[in-house]
Amino acid sequence: MKNKLLIFGLAACSVFLTTGWTRDYLQSGTQARLRSSGFSDGFIARASKRTADPYRITSDGTSIYAQQDALPVPPPNGADGGTSSDPTLPPVPPPADTPPDSGGGSVLTPLEPLPPPPPLPPPPAAQPAPTPAEAPLPPAGTPAKNGKSSKAKSPAKSWGGSSAKKAPAKKSTGKKRSSAPIVSSGGYPPALPSFPPPYGAAPVYGGGQEIYSQDPLQLPPVSSLPEPSRVTLPPITRDAMMTAPLGEAVSRVLAANFMGLTGLLVTTSADVSREGSFKCGFHTSWFTLDRVYDRVLASGESGDLLEIPLFFNYAVTNDLEFAVSLPILNYTIKSRILWSKDFRESGTGDAKLAFKYRVFDNPQYQMRGAFGLGFKFPTGSDQKGLGTGKTDFEVYTAFSKNFERLIGHLNLGYIMTGDPNTQFYPDGLADIFYYNIGLEYPHNHNVTVMTEVNGQDWGAEGLRIDVTPGLRYTPTENFAFEVGVPIAVTNDQRYGYNYRVVFGVTAFFK
Repeated sequence: MKNKLLIFGLAACSVFLTTGWTRDYLQSGTQARLRSSGFSDGFIARASKRTADPYRITSDGTSIYAQQDALPVPPPNGADGGTSSDPTLPPVPPPADTPPDSGGGSVLTPLEPLPPPPPLPPPPAAQPAPTPAEAPLPPAGTPAKNGKSSKAKSPAKSWGGSSAKKAPAKKSTGKKRSSAPIVSSGGYPPALPSFPPPYGAAPVYGGGQEIYSQDPLQLPPVSSLPEPSRVTLPPITRDAMMTAPLGEAVSRVLAANFMGLTGLLVTTSADVSREGSFKCGFHTSWFTLDRVYDRVLASGESGDLLEIPLFFNYAVTNDLEFAVSLPILNYTIKSRILWSKDFRESGTGDAKLAFKYRVFDNPQYQMRGAFGLGFKFPTGSDQKGLGTGKTDFEVYTAFSKNFERLIGHLNLGYIMTGDPNTQFYPDGLADIFYYNIGLEYPHNHNVTVMTEVNGQDWGAEGLRIDVTPGLRYTPTENFAFEVGVPIAVTNDQRYGYNYRVVFGVTAFFK
């Protein structure tokens, strides 16, 4: 009986000692020493609960649809608020710290996630393959399920399921790379740059090759050049002294008016040609006599007058110019209203000298202003009716302003006449007040369209207002032609007309 009790006691002690609580109790001293050494309770708990096999850990893996036998049943159409019945799989969760057994008989040490690749460096000549020492190895002597020790696999075999092949390293030949032009074979897609170790050499995509041409380029000798086609070009240059820029692409010609000053047909502008330039030419004015002092000619009465003033213009400075004109007259008068006999005379008339000085030129407002003086000398015969035989004095102003492509001009003038006492002017002559309003539109470098309103109040000699459309044509840089037709709006002067014909030529010189 004592022997049975002893055996039962020993069995009870062995069962008691083999329980987990007993092991924890017996290890309490060791746990206390670990806590005093600085280890945390979680680490001590995990260390005390380790399995008998230190190289094998079994845990429940995260449920992934790809590892299940069947996909989940999709919700009915429209149940989830969508319009499609195709199931949408949730994203695959990241792998656990300790992967489950792959069933190959060995457990591999989990690999650390690769960091993001650095910026692509220039492709090196050759990338060495990773050595076995660089690849992480699993612990040696890992027992397999069949009790035999399995050999460690290379990382390439573990990742791709096949053993990685070593790429033969290129030997350096010591030769420099050819500087000849490179011709690509056009393989597609092009080769991607390789990453530096530890990622290994990058695979080569496509079949592109580089072909280095070593032969010099041979071209056939040039025996003759093709004959260029003949085209019509505009004038290469224009005389800057005779033109004024207008905008960026058009310039206008600074031709002379009827008095020889820079302007339109009759109107004088405030512009002056460049210093040292001169121009000369002539204008013609012809009309038939239609009425005298606003009285229509009777039957058998007639008359006409042709005037050709020759002029010479010279720019003393950029702001000062003067002009000299000498008219040539030819007239025929058959009117008993004026004289009891008929007159037919021709010759030179009274010469004129005019000055114009530009007072201001404002580029901001595109305005110019000038004033001038004029003198008429009695060079014509007063006995033939070619002149007054007296000296006249004139003062006038000129203003010009640019309105983009349109240029406006304004003149105001006053002429103090002498006091002739001849058979043609027995009662003398009154002073003259006149005004001119002109518009100028340069269509291009060669064609300018002009329109003027010319008014003159001559006291007892009557009032005259003309509207004068005109055109200026510049075929070359040395000549300009003007033509205009003054149309009388009102004319009750001594020599009355309905219209006139004006033609002029200006030649430019340096």
